Amino acid sequence: MAGFTIKIDCNDDAFWRYNYVVMCSVRRGGEEVEFLKHRSEIAPVGAELCEKPKGYSAERGVVLRSGDADELTLYIYVIPHTLPRENSTRDIAPLNMSLIVDHGTKSILKRWVEINPWSGENIELNLKG
Repeated sequence: MAGFTIKIDCNDDAFWRYNYVVMCSVRRGGEEVEFLKHRSEIAPVGAELCEKPKGYSAERGVVLRSGDADELTLYIYVIPHTLPRENSTRDIAPLNMSLIVDHGTKSILKRWVEINPWSGENIELNLKG
């Protein structure tokens, strides 16, 4: 049996406008054996900051590792606290978030997820090792 490794990262310059939460229900034989959680909060929702906060670090990626398991339900919530100044989708591209999930030494998911600049994103993935 092996554990899961979840890697999430976003190198987009506008990522400072978003908080994000990652949660993982880790199961073995159908029973939850572990619950992992990570939260990266820059500002309260609705803050509408005029610029990046002083001391902001663009290194906001996360790596979560579970114990031995065979199933994973992954939840990712990307929540804007400061909306883009642009008013049209033609004026701004979605953010791209990298998502990689390994089970032991085997890669089971590798994808780029597009994040809507105004609404953020809610992602739920059910994976088996």
